[in-house]
Amino acid sequence: MSLDLVLKPSCSGCGSSSELYGSTCKHLTLCVSCGKTMAQNHGTCNKCGTPITRLIREYNVRACSTSEKNYFIGRFATGLPNFSKKKNENKWCLQKEGLQGRQVTDALREKFKNRPWLLEDESGQSQFHGHPEG
Repeated sequence: MSLDLVLKPSCSGCGSSSELYGSTCKHLTLCVSCGKTMAQNHGTCNKCGTPITRLIREYNVRACSTSEKNYFIGRFATGLPNFSKKKNENKWCLQKEGLQGRQVTDALREKFKNRPWLLEDESGQSQFHGHPEG
């Protein structure tokens, strides 16, 4: 059973409420500073003992098409764009690579299920490729 990442309102280390990330085990909510310090000092989760090596950042992204899952976890090796907090800035679309502009059927969904994800802004100028993590 997979647990969802749920960030607490403040850092488990220092109490900061800005720039929060989750630990890979999903037990801790950490700010960048505390997460970096724990990773450098080979710190572990106080609940399960998992070493802190990476932090997870959660973004709200709407899928372009309907699918059987409402959420996906992906790894974007090239990094992520600077998402604007302004509502009138670029909108982003997450879809399977190769399905852009197509009517998605069950057969196409099955055919493209192992293809990388494409995170693209509405202008098409910025694209980020990723692979599903879970």
